[in-house]
Amino acid sequence: MKIAVISDIHGNVAALDAVLADATTRQVDQIVNLGDICSGGLFPRETADRLMPLGLPTIRGNHERQLTDHPHDRMGLSDCGHTHLQRVMTLDDGRMIVNPGSVGLPAYDDDRPYAHLVESGSPHARYAVLSNDGEGWSTDLIAVEYDWEQAARDAEANSRADWPGRCGRAACS
Repeated sequence: MKIAVISDIHGNVAALDAVLADATTRQVDQIVNLGDICSGGLFPRETADRLMPLGLPTIRGNHERQLTDHPHDRMGLSDCGHTHLQRVMTLDDGRMIVNPGSVGLPAYDDDRPYAHLVESGSPHARYAVLSNDGEGWSTDLIAVEYDWEQAARDAEANSRADWPGRCGRAACS
């Protein structure tokens, strides 16, 4: 069994399309979406339109919860990918914790709970593939190329001058 895990798309439909195409070539059995789907400076409606027909198992990330549960609370619980950085960690008892990284936003800055900057080191769209061959689970952390320069131009065209460095330039290159 192969499960693709995506997270933190943030309205970057071009990155999402690249990840979905890559997951298809890897012949995954299921795709699971960990949230933070549409918020951002690119194409929220198009991202929702792309995902809804797929009927993927999806959880609400902190951005979705901010809209539905606590619109004024930015400190709510976070999705599993929340930091946007890929990582796999195995606990002493054998359980594996996987952060698939961010599909659409490889860098961000925030002021809550304190000022911080997170950068993945490259503008690639990221996700994870979990595989079980009957002997146990393994994880591949995947980085996919897409036209991140166009994503940066789209952000600028959408009056989001704060986004080009987050989705393709400066902070992640």
